[in-house]
Amino acid sequence: MVKNQYISKRKNMHSLAEYQRKLWKNPQLAYLFLEVTDCCNLKCKHCGSGCLSTNRNYLPFETAKKVLDEVAKEYDASQIFICITGGEPLLNKELFKIIAYSKHLNFSCGITTNGTLLSEDVGEQFKKAGLDTISISLDGLEETHNNFRCSPNAFQQALTGIRNAKKAGLYPEVVTVVHKNNLKELDILYEFLCDEKIESWKIANIEPIGRAKENSSMFLDAHEYKMLLDFVKRTRFHPNNKMEINLGCSHYLGMQYEYMVRDFYFQCGAGTKIASVMANGDIGACLDIERSELTIQGNIYKDSFVDVWKKRFEIFRQDKAELNPQCKQCSEREFCTGDSTHTWSFQNNEPNYCVFKMLEDHHGQDK
Repeated sequence: MVKNQYISKRKNMHSLAEYQRKLWKNPQLAYLFLEVTDCCNLKCKHCGSGCLSTNRNYLPFETAKKVLDEVAKEYDASQIFICITGGEPLLNKELFKIIAYSKHLNFSCGITTNGTLLSEDVGEQFKKAGLDTISISLDGLEETHNNFRCSPNAFQQALTGIRNAKKAGLYPEVVTVVHKNNLKELDILYEFLCDEKIESWKIANIEPIGRAKENSSMFLDAHEYKMLLDFVKRTRFHPNNKMEINLGCSHYLGMQYEYMVRDFYFQCGAGTKIASVMANGDIGACLDIERSELTIQGNIYKDSFVDVWKKRFEIFRQDKAELNPQCKQCSEREFCTGDSTHTWSFQNNEPNYCVFKMLEDHHGQDK
């Protein structure tokens, strides 16, 4: 790495670390996730929340409205993004009312969907409701995607959903979760997405959370993870690339890759910038965090969301690296503070997954 570039990165990361410490004392809600259902029509191998078709929790419109009204009354709604997710959000029959009401209050609003239920009519309803962004999953070529999503028609249905979103005048972001079985398909998938005139591609790695823990054979090893990072770095800066490409990985990557594989430096905003309301009414930080008595902060059926946001969340507003001897001795602890909250064990006060250490150990072995 060029010396001046390294110095600039360290300076920027120091500033961000200082800002993060201010957020622990003065959190600034920027993203509110609404899990509108925990039911899903697929059974994907990586699902962070382990959603099933047999689940029956739905966030009713009136409940979502109460939360949105409370947040809009307390904060500037135009500065907060409502992220609608599931399960599969389209299984909630009041979804479009929730989107439209969010926009009525001046929130920005986006949705993440598997795309399989996104008909032309659904696309038009999204557009009419005022939806700002839509993310649709496509995890490799047809056979690979279908296998990963445990459905023989998932690829064609998702592709139809992407095309229907475009017909409605939306600009879908494609999300790809990378694992051992699709890593080598990325170049071909990139060409396919270019042919489909996709403007934004978010690439994430499979994480050891939820149902993915049952499929650990699909996890990337250090060499494969480096291959992924190098692919993203090479492709997004290629002179002929016209697509916005970002690594969705929310882990600290070290100075070699920070700001090279995404348009921002690592920062975990769980509980300082990010909060969520779950399908059963529970209040938490990031939806990918393992749900337990420690991480659930309240419930909207008995608590005020704003009160919970202001007065609780202490477990997320601290330097996790201080709680673990190895993290405390790490040279990069100032920047990662224990790394992503969704892969932190609150029971053992240790990271379940440390990308920086994995890459550093691999680099040491290569020497």
